[in-house]
Formats: sequence, C-alpha cells, structure tokens
Amino acid sequence: MPIRVTQHMMYHDMVNRMQKNLSAYMESNEQGSSQKRINRPSDDPAGMYRVLTTRNAISSTEQYEANAKTALGWLQLSDNVLSTQVTTAIIGLRELAEQASTGSYDAKNREQMAFKARELFGQLLNLANTEFEGRSIFGGHVYDRPAFEEGLALTSWDENWQSVTDAGGKALTPPPYVISGASDTSILIRFTGVDDGSASPPPNRTAGATGEVGTNPLYYKWSKDGGQTWSSEAVLAPPVTPGDPVVITADGVNVTLPFKDASASPPKGLAVTVADPGLGPGATNGTLLYIRPTAIYMGDDNDPPPEVTFMGKTTAASITPSAQGTFHHDVIVRVDDGTTNPPEVSYSYSTDNGSTWIPAKTDAGAAPPYRFTVPGGYLDLDALPNDGAQVKIHPHRADLDFEIMKDTFLTVNNVGKDIFGGRSQDGAPYLYNDGGDLNMTNDRALSANLFEVVGNFIAYLENNNQEGCQRTLAALTEAEKVILTQAARVGGKENRVQTARDVLSFQKIDQQEQLSNTEDIDLTELLTKLTQQQMAYSTVLKSSSMIMQLSLVNYV
Repeated sequence: MPIRVTQHMMYHDMVNRMQKNLSAYMESNEQGSSQKRINRPSDDPAGMYRVLTTRNAISSTEQYEANAKTALGWLQLSDNVLSTQVTTAIIGLRELAEQASTGSYDAKNREQMAFKARELFGQLLNLANTEFEGRSIFGGHVYDRPAFEEGLALTSWDENWQSVTDAGGKALTPPPYVISGASDTSILIRFTGVDDGSASPPPNRTAGATGEVGTNPLYYKWSKDGGQTWSSEAVLAPPVTPGDPVVITADGVNVTLPFKDASASPPKGLAVTVADPGLGPGATNGTLLYIRPTAIYMGDDNDPPPEVTFMGKTTAASITPSAQGTFHHDVIVRVDDGTTNPPEVSYSYSTDNGSTWIPAKTDAGAAPPYRFTVPGGYLDLDALPNDGAQVKIHPHRADLDFEIMKDTFLTVNNVGKDIFGGRSQDGAPYLYNDGGDLNMTNDRALSANLFEVVGNFIAYLENNNQEGCQRTLAALTEAEKVILTQAARVGGKENRVQTARDVLSFQKIDQQEQLSNTEDIDLTELLTKLTQQQMAYSTVLKSSSMIMQLSLVNYV
C-alpha cells in the first residue's frame, strides 16, 4: 500500500541525511588536522585503552633513559678520575719514590721532593672529593659534602714500637691514639731519656733503654725540619690516676697515647726505645714518631654488622642485641609472646617501618642466644624482653641507585674509603690486608691504603728516611692495584649502562611504532575517504535541492 510522503517528512529526511554525511565529513576533517585516528575515547574505546597503555610505557622508557644518562655521567666521571687522573698522580709519586730511594740524593733533595709529594697528596684529596652535579661521587650516600677532609695521623719507626707483651712474648696491637691540631709539615718526635729513679735530673739515657708510656716519666724532643733543629726537652709524666692517657705536645699538636695498665690481662701500654746520643738523628736510632698528613673519610659505607637498637622493657638486667646478614632496608622485630614453656617464642617482623607485620616463631631453647630469622639474616638476643618490645635492625647504606630498566637498579656512587683508604673519623686506619699495627715496618698493615702510603711518604721525605722511601715503592704498587680494580668495576658498570641505553632506545622505537599503528591515521586512506564523503555530501545537497524545488504548481 503506498505511503503518503509529506513535505514535512521530506524536509526532515533530507536534513538528517545531510547532517549524517556532514558529520562523517567533519570527523574525517578532524582526523586530517590532528593526524590521529582516535581523538576521544568514543572513537575507539579498546583502541584508546591501548593508546593510554602505550603512552605510559613510553613515558616509563623515557624516564629510564634519563636515569641511564645520569648514571652514565656519574660512572664516566668516576672512570676518568680513577683510570686517568689518580693513576697519573700515582705514577708521579712512584717516580719521586724511585729517586728518593737511591743513595745519590741527600736530605735537601728529599725535602725538595716533599714539596711535590704534598702537592700530589692535595691533588689526590681533590680527586677523592670530585662532585657530579654538586654531589660527591666517592662519599657513599653522604654526597652533600666532601668525602674526605685533610687531617693528621701518627706513624712510628721502630722495630720495638709495641705494646707490653704477654707471657708468650707476642706483641699486642696498640690501642688507638687521638691526635688534634694542625701542621703544614711533618713533625718528628724522638724519646731522649727515661727516668727510672736512678738520677733526677738528668734522666737515664742508656742507649736502647725502654720506657713504658704510663709507668715512668719519659723525655722527648720534637723537630719540624727533619732533625736539623730540635725543641727543648720536655717530660711526658705518667698519669696521676692509673688508666688516664698521656699527651705529647709538639708545636701545638697534641698526641694522646695509650696508658700503661699493668693490672690488665694481658697488660696494656706502649713501650718506646730511647735514642742513643752518639748515633745521631738517623731513623734507626730509637723510637721515632712521625706526625704527618692523612685523609679522614667523612662518608658512609656498607660494612657489616648493622646497627641494632632495642626498644622496650625487659626483666633482664640488660639486653645486648646483635644481627648478622645482608640487609637492604630497615627491619623491625617485635616479640609477641615470649613464653618459653613450651620453648617457643612468637614474634613478628616488619620491613616497612611497622605498616605491616609478618608473624613467625622461633625455638627459644634452654639457653640464649635466642635467634629470630628475618629477611636478609637473623637477630640474636641474649635475653628475652617483655612482650611488645621491639628491636630495629638498621644496616649501613651507602648506595645511590638508579633504576635504568624496569626493576633493574644500578649503584653509581662509590665508598671512598674502599678506594683511597685514609682513616675513619675516630682515627682508625682502613686496613686492606691481614692485620698490622702502627709500626710501618709491618708492610702488610697499610700497604694498599693510598692516603696512608702517601702521608707516610711525605714524612719519610721531610725527615730524610731513605728506607721508608724504598718501602713506599712497594706500597704504591699495592695501592695502585686497588685503584685499578675499582676502575675496572666502574668500567664494567659503564658497559652495562650503555647496553641498557641501547636496549631502551630500540624499545622506545618499538613502543612508538605500536602507538602510531593504533592511534595515527592512514593519510592515503583518509584522502580517499574524504573525496568519497565530499562527493556524497555534494550529491545529497544537489538531489535535495532538486527535490525541494518540485511542487504540483509546476504541473498545473
């Protein structure tokens, strides 16, 4: 049955068709201007999800690239410092040591060499304090200040410089000394006499006499020009109260030496040899003490054991906690139930500062220590605390890590004391080999500690100690091995970062291609589509115009 078509119906139908064609035409025009197939989520919901996911992946890749670029800057600077500049300074020191080790040079020549050696020491100190983007690269995690500061240290030159021996005659390592003050040249200290009560004054000056620091009064002199001139004789009196330290004063520099404690088992204290007045100022004449330059490490380290802090109450007189293992973050241990009958202790540990706790149990056993297993190691308590008590394990952390790829972290800074040596802030030297004490005749003690080797070398030069200069040659070789090993470690990290950057570059190109395939428009296809839509729209306009012009009046 025929349907009657009214003018109103024709008008609305034509308008709808024109709007539909125009809307498609304008959508294609928008795609052409933005060069994007998807301009809003309604264009393609699934495609928009892929677009947002890919854009997020590209953003992450760009951040990894930035991290890798920064990490490479740190490592390249470290490599240049260690492989080139520090090595060049060591070569210069070795040349000086070779010259000073020969008998063809006199005290004046060695004094001249000492000026250059001090400049090389200062150069090494500057290199050890190198900064990248305002942050120290050799200070561990303490990168907001210099890694090293210049200070003073004490070296002895005496085969008999030792602590009081035990019953078996084995020399004990001297207790630490304390040194304060400043000096622009090394200071030589010589012991000239010991007051054994047989003469007062003068003191007993028997060649080779032994004085024990903290028992008998000792007489000493000091010199700042290698023994050419000496200060007036001074007395080092024993402590008024047993156990107190004794202090040597030389040109404003104070050296606090260990006391003599004969009641200790084994006895503690230091023995020195009195100089023979007839032998002159040579290095083999009695005990010599050199006050000379060194470098104090101001950074931090990754050395075990971690710091352990007890927080809570206990019925025991005291609790001494200790922890062993490799911890990458703080761990808090909480005793939940310390009941030992049955012999089992319930506890919990947290690795996020107490936000979440993981329960665990341990066998208390019949006697301490009580061991609590935690991620990275374990905690030992010599007594059980009250329920609810906590113990915090805080590892030493010196690593500055950059995430160069997803879940891949790289440490870019360095622990300076593991490279250059020097001394800790409490004055203890960093030892690289098996043991040793203040006696530099024991070459194993500090043979790879670069700052200590150079500091001693300066003292040997300024005090005309040819034998000491000879020993410096071997010590510089050991110190250089440490530097080259560390340089190789940094070089390996450089290669790793460079490889990561290459991978990230290819990964970014692939991600951008995926994004383009999903989001971008095909221009050839779009131009064809625009032509078709233009023709369709023009056809609708023309046909509509023709139809709307027709009426019954035309046929009357």
